[in-house]
Amino acid sequence: MSVHPSQFAVPRQLSTNKIKTKLREFILFKEEPPQTVNRIYYDTFDWRLHGKGETLEQEPGGQDSAYYLRELKSGKLRFTQRMNRVPEFVWDIPPTSMRKHLEPMLEMRALLPQANINSRIHRLNALDKRRKTVARVVIEDSSVILPNKKKRRLGRLIKVLPVRGYEKASERILELIEKDLGLPPVKDNLILTAFSILGHRPGSYSSKLNLHLDSEMRSDEATKIVLQRLLETTLANEEGTRKDIDSEFLHDYRVSVRRTRSALSQIKNVFTESVLNRFKTEFAWIGQITGPTRDMDVYLLSFDDYRDSLPEAVKADLDPLLSFLQDHQKIEQKALAKTLASSRYKRLLKSWRTFLEAPVPKRPTQPNANRPIAKVARERTWRLYRRALKEGRAIKPETPAEALHDLRKTCKKLRYLMEFFQSLYPPSDIKALIKVLKILQDNLGDFQDYEVQVATLKTFSQQMLKEGKTPAETLMAMGILVESISERQHKARREFSERFHRFSRPENQKHFRAMFAAQPLEALAS
Repeated sequence: MSVHPSQFAVPRQLSTNKIKTKLREFILFKEEPPQTVNRIYYDTFDWRLHGKGETLEQEPGGQDSAYYLRELKSGKLRFTQRMNRVPEFVWDIPPTSMRKHLEPMLEMRALLPQANINSRIHRLNALDKRRKTVARVVIEDSSVILPNKKKRRLGRLIKVLPVRGYEKASERILELIEKDLGLPPVKDNLILTAFSILGHRPGSYSSKLNLHLDSEMRSDEATKIVLQRLLETTLANEEGTRKDIDSEFLHDYRVSVRRTRSALSQIKNVFTESVLNRFKTEFAWIGQITGPTRDMDVYLLSFDDYRDSLPEAVKADLDPLLSFLQDHQKIEQKALAKTLASSRYKRLLKSWRTFLEAPVPKRPTQPNANRPIAKVARERTWRLYRRALKEGRAIKPETPAEALHDLRKTCKKLRYLMEFFQSLYPPSDIKALIKVLKILQDNLGDFQDYEVQVATLKTFSQQMLKEGKTPAETLMAMGILVESISERQHKARREFSERFHRFSRPENQKHFRAMFAAQPLEALAS
């Protein structure tokens, strides 16, 4: 069987009526009444559906709307679902096959309308001699709705939809359209054209740095490039953070700020002390003002896990904690939005951008400013790696928890440096070492998180008591939860030794030394 395109572009001079007339010369059709349809296309801010080659399309109806999850390129339908309200998050979708498919993809990200396409649709059902439908021909004249509510025409398409068991009929129609009408085939989906008109660049956002630095570049210049990329990420997430669209905006916002602070602190002797002191103080302030809201977000995201960890008989007793978290998240979010609109915050962004865009001095006063970034980055990374080994080896079963927290901070600084300058190293080598480090980081992060959660939940219980809204059953359920989290912390502590052993094994030391040691050094003690 020959293979034909399944959709074709219709030039302006060829009217829909002429197409129908031409097709009727060869094929018996039953025409349905034409329809005007609005289709709204959804995706997350970071284009998770597009990244998986899928698109979620809403076709509004009466009391409810039809939602179609399709393959982006082919338009093939994967799932359909009717809902009486627009799902803001994946958990707003009824527990169906569509939701099960989308949950691991979307996670906590909000579904946002990315395009609205208005189409005039003509449907022709091709009939055989027994007047049975053997194929469907759809002619769509579509426009994209612009932000100012005006329309921008996308053009007309003819689509041929096969009917199962009658594939040869659709093949004949495709051949007729391709040869007799001479219409050009179309590969791109209309939605991609609409995105282009709207200025959307699917896949353009990433919280990853993805920089390409020259190893001989001046260190102050290279550091500014890193910081500029981090500022772009901060600004990209600012509106979503202010509006509280979903929790991931604030997460990415805080990570970019934390990376900025780390770059200012860890890339030594590149900028003047006056610059460092000023901006380190201001970005520390941003970390402080965003912390309370993020804390509430984290506990809300963890709530289902908290409840599932409890015995069945007491799960419902935890619900007042959920109400407490929701109420206080709104309070903290309101305060955060106010601060992000403050004069101090606006002055910081303006002065920071001015500093980053200013040319580096021809005769810098800082000793590392004019040195090649590859040397400065390598030396600093090697120093932090050796510190991590030293701190990790000193940790014994009886060592206080503070030592693990210090190692966690060192590992975080080390990883940031490796990510800032990963383009200076062979991709497979640097990614392998980052992966090795991350395995240890995950353990240290879990240990720290569990400790904080235990302390914070105890604080929450005291605060809930003061507010006078807490049944005794809820306090008991929270006590059981604290015990459960404490056990998780103990487990993470027990796993530390094995994780650190994997990180510090001779093979990994050899790879770190080969990549980052500035000069031959004696073998590290194992």
